[in-house]
Amino acid sequence: MSGKNKNEILEEQRRAREEFLKLKKMQKGELDAGPKPSEVAIVPRTFKEKWQNFWFQYKWYVIGITAVAVTLVILIAQCASVPKYDFSIVYFTYTPVVDQQTDLIADYFEKYGTDVNEDGEINVQVLNCSFFDDSTDVRYRNTQLQKLQAFFAGEYKAMLYITDEESIKFFDNIAEGKDIFEDDPVKLSEEFYRFTQDEDFGSLPEGLQISCRKISGTMLEDNETALTTHEVSISVMEKIQEK
Repeated sequence: MSGKNKNEILEEQRRAREEFLKLKKMQKGELDAGPKPSEVAIVPRTFKEKWQNFWFQYKWYVIGITAVAVTLVILIAQCASVPKYDFSIVYFTYTPVVDQQTDLIADYFEKYGTDVNEDGEINVQVLNCSFFDDSTDVRYRNTQLQKLQAFFAGEYKAMLYITDEESIKFFDNIAEGKDIFEDDPVKLSEEFYRFTQDEDFGSLPEGLQISCRKISGTMLEDNETALTTHEVSISVMEKIQEK
């Protein structure tokens, strides 16, 4: 055996003994074994590695924040698109009408309204409480009457009521013998019927009239919104009477 090969063998044996002794010391706790290979952090270097590491660590946070942000955007957009009504009109007859017809009623009264909230537009809302009085659907009838009573009790922007000779009698029970409306109802004109005629649903019921609710001597006279709406409603009534 050459001297070179012999020296290499001896060197290998020496290193093996050193590794063996080192291992023994680690087992006895005399030498720090260092972190395990699985515990050694792998530092991402490239952009792809950094993105993969970030996504692995924070993907659920990103997904959650994104979902909340999208929801907020949708809610803000919906709120921004909802019209800000200047005043409302309660429509109550025993002959039901559909939303397409009440939309035309709203358009008609916008011509006589006032830009109360000063947003550059006049928007009127018609609250539809109509139903068949002799309907067998008692639940729907009660729902509509509950809506009507709720509007009467707490809708400060609704001072105008469209009724007919039959439906207006309903308010006698609520008023308990007191006058609930200002003066007598005003009959709606032929111009109103022409304007509100729908291609699909035809004309509104005959005999419609409009009244303005009285707030003097009621709890509403201390509410600023009710007072402003009442003033606008009186103005609308005067303009319609002039027609």
